[in-house]
Amino acid sequence: MTPGLKMTSYCRLFVFGLAAFLALSIAQGLRGAEGFTDVTEATGLKGLGGGVAAWVDYDADGWVDLWTSGQLWRNLKGKKFERAGQQPGGGDGIWADIDNDGYPDLFCWGGTGKILLNRKGKGFEDVTKNTPPLPTKISLGAVSGDFDGDGLVDFYVGGYEIWAKVAGFTDVIYRNLGKGKFEESWRTKGNLQPARGITAADFDEDGDLDIYVSNYRLQPNLLWQNDGKGGLANVATPFGTAGDGGLGAWGHTIGSAWGDFDNDGHLDLFVGNFSHPPAYQDRPKFLRNTGPGGKFHFEDKSGGAGLRWQESYASPALADFDNDGLLDLFFTTVYGGNRSVLYRNTGNWKFQEVPNAAGMNTEKTYQGAWGDFNGDGYLDLVTGGKLFQNPGGDSNWLKVHLVGKRKVNRSAIGSQVRVRLGDKVLVRQVDGATGQGNQNESVLHFGLAKTKGPVAIEVRWSNGHIQTRKSAVNKTVKITCSK
Repeated sequence: MTPGLKMTSYCRLFVFGLAAFLALSIAQGLRGAEGFTDVTEATGLKGLGGGVAAWVDYDADGWVDLWTSGQLWRNLKGKKFERAGQQPGGGDGIWADIDNDGYPDLFCWGGTGKILLNRKGKGFEDVTKNTPPLPTKISLGAVSGDFDGDGLVDFYVGGYEIWAKVAGFTDVIYRNLGKGKFEESWRTKGNLQPARGITAADFDEDGDLDIYVSNYRLQPNLLWQNDGKGGLANVATPFGTAGDGGLGAWGHTIGSAWGDFDNDGHLDLFVGNFSHPPAYQDRPKFLRNTGPGGKFHFEDKSGGAGLRWQESYASPALADFDNDGLLDLFFTTVYGGNRSVLYRNTGNWKFQEVPNAAGMNTEKTYQGAWGDFNGDGYLDLVTGGKLFQNPGGDSNWLKVHLVGKRKVNRSAIGSQVRVRLGDKVLVRQVDGATGQGNQNESVLHFGLAKTKGPVAIEVRWSNGHIQTRKSAVNKTVKITCSK
């Protein structure tokens, strides 16, 4: 072989090797966020329970705290957690600022219900006596939201079943009267259905919160469309969210979640169906919101999404864990031999299972909630009684902290933020609950990939008011309702 030919071969080998190295580097960069680390004990959370979880900044110090299994853990500036000096008591619940004083309060939806007002992060006052008892002995979830547009947070509470009787209980709405007082303003009638997880979103973009109820025992799910005054009509069947109902059996739905999967500016729905082997039972579903052009009906995009079937899926939680601008899915399991899974959204309604050796693929848990406990702009996950820290990466991000005022509840639940990236519109909503009884951090998180900014922000408050502003990337922006 001539020297020229040798050099050519070496060049080819070099080019090939360089290409392989770059490909590997890119692949490693894309996989960088897979290396979640179990930091449960390192952060002082030894003994963390595996019950439903809520991320909440209960003391309003700017660091998100953790509530799970009836225990409140205070975040010490992103380094450690300690048990809060004043524990609220009660059981599983969700957080919202009931009295609009700037400190989130706790509504416990288990048993007969309990309402605990937060006294400026220094203790809790039990005002349960001001609320009629729940008409159920068992509940598996509730959602908060201003359902009647008066600026106060209300609660929709799901009624579950007593197993031995296989009998459902009614769902109810507690209307907030102010000063820690509530009244029952609505309840379901007719065929009683066992609710497992309640979520709310303004899916039809008419300025009020609608409610999605995930029902178990092969019962159709409910989509309550709000008329703006608290009047509700179930539109699940005509809008395509009730389930398939093959052979008279819908899904064993255990929690669902709202989020914009395709960045078209409309909130889609993931339905977390637990499905036994018979093919007629509903599998988990990705439902695309068709927006105003499709009259906000839903299109099933599950067929080619790439979710691996296993019998025991349970509670879903959505987050852009890798900050690429696309919402990803974490999905728990409750059967031995199955495992919780993390799916990366790769675009165009395709999802890829993320290999994870750090233990996030835990068995038997309904717990799944996302929050940025250390303030690095990457979302961390609590699941299965463990806290997993996101390793982060080099993608940019933005966090938006909304504060309601006047006719917008202080927690800003139901308000939405839109960020435009080229021809894509990323929308996030302040949620009152997600999955089966869990709650993500209320500060809204946007992965921006390589966008350098500044980025344009549009806030659509729950009272219909719209605010705009611009922000640099990699920071938290606090926006207070101006009208």
